[in-house]
Amino acid sequence: MSKNISYCILIVCVGLVLTLASSSPSILSDNNQFLKEFVGQAFLGILGVILAITLASAGQLHLTLNQIEEKYEEKNSFEKTRSGIRQASYWLISLFLFSVGLVVLKSLLAVDEWIQTIFNGFSLIVLIWNVLILITITKAIFHIRPHQD
Repeated sequence: MSKNISYCILIVCVGLVLTLASSSPSILSDNNQFLKEFVGQAFLGILGVILAITLASAGQLHLTLNQIEEKYEEKNSFEKTRSGIRQASYWLISLFLFSVGLVVLKSLLAVDEWIQTIFNGFSLIVLIWNVLILITITKAIFHIRPHQD
């Protein structure tokens, strides 16, 4: 999946959340029992697992790229790939911290249905964003082909 498709998915999701918040907030508000229970500890738990597994995979990918470069004596041949992995890793950490803020602020500020819809909707967007980053890193891992002498 390309960056443009990922950005389009995120933009459409933001538009959908904002549309639902203004036209039919009960769909994503705490009237939805699943979302009421999900956006809290369960949400942070899922993001924590995604973060831990993906950062470990990104670290392993970085080490594998080092080995390939050392074997073929091609310094910085994977600079673009490394940059993308580094950026994805920092985005995952940032999204996790943002999610902690979302969960805390939701418990303090979400008294109206439309505000609950905004918090729950943006929590789902963060989850989708995490999955898109996970897909990107997974694609990078599977693009590494065996090198034979």
